[in-house]
Amino acid sequence: MPANLPPQYISAEQKLKLARDPEGKIAILEEMWSLLPKHKGTDKIQADIKRRISKLKAEAEKSSSRKKGFSITVVRQGAGQIVVLGPPNSGKSSVVSLLTGIELKVAPYPFTTVLPNPAMMPYLDVSVQLLDMPPLAEGHLEFWAINMIRNADAALLVVDVSREDSLRGLDWILSELDRRVTHLGREEGGSEKPSGYSVKETLLVANKMDCDGSNEKVSLLHDLYEGRFDIFPFSCTIAGDGNAQELRTRIFALLGMIRIYSKQPGKKPDLAQPFTIRSGSTVLEFAEHVHKDFARGLKQARIWGSARFEGQAVSRDYVLRDGDVVELSV
Repeated sequence: MPANLPPQYISAEQKLKLARDPEGKIAILEEMWSLLPKHKGTDKIQADIKRRISKLKAEAEKSSSRKKGFSITVVRQGAGQIVVLGPPNSGKSSVVSLLTGIELKVAPYPFTTVLPNPAMMPYLDVSVQLLDMPPLAEGHLEFWAINMIRNADAALLVVDVSREDSLRGLDWILSELDRRVTHLGREEGGSEKPSGYSVKETLLVANKMDCDGSNEKVSLLHDLYEGRFDIFPFSCTIAGDGNAQELRTRIFALLGMIRIYSKQPGKKPDLAQPFTIRSGSTVLEFAEHVHKDFARGLKQARIWGSARFEGQAVSRDYVLRDGDVVELSV
């Protein structure tokens, strides 16, 4: 079976030849993996990319250990991993505590968080892993933190709109990460990007909206960053269930995932634990996600939810939507 590689994959392959550092190569290989069609004709390519990523990550960890003394990793759990970033005393730990129900150390002095704190955020019937990262400021941006930001699925950037220096701290974070080829927010056009350039989908949370002058700061944030970020006004002290749930919804949307429920022929659907797959995935891709043998032997699929009729038979390339129930016949 021919591989039928898309032009974007070929372009990424050319960028890989020019990359020099392990982190840059890993970022490009992960991009190639996302662009690679997943079928029998690309099995060897898939295995080769996985092998190369694993080898490069081992090299990067050894290099980090030699240069900085140690490296830190947090195993991804749930539907995805989102890093929570912000200047000192932005209130990000309070936001994470409110969204997850996990009590994190919160104090009025800076740099309370010194290591990443993982916590699981419930959203409907799935969960998302939030990593409360140490605050970012001059002299407080470790090499391992850059790697964790680059390896996460998306980012939540929290800024305290009650502070006079909030915009200066935010500007430093964005400039410093850009300098390290890690861009938060929507990718900007124009100049050619350097090797290993990484873009993270990011939601900007304007925190402490209960304080005086917050509306003016939010207006300024819109003027400065409207094209780069979606901005979500928030306050931990006055957040009702609706506002907190809306923030959870926006965070889950960062992942670009949908929830799909499985159903065995002749049985009721399993609604307790949905699969989470990329938005835009087809029936065939869902079958492969469940088990490779299902994709190879797929004969028919029936859909409840987005189909025109309940239990409608659909083709292998039918695009699934959030909440669909899928019955696979192999």
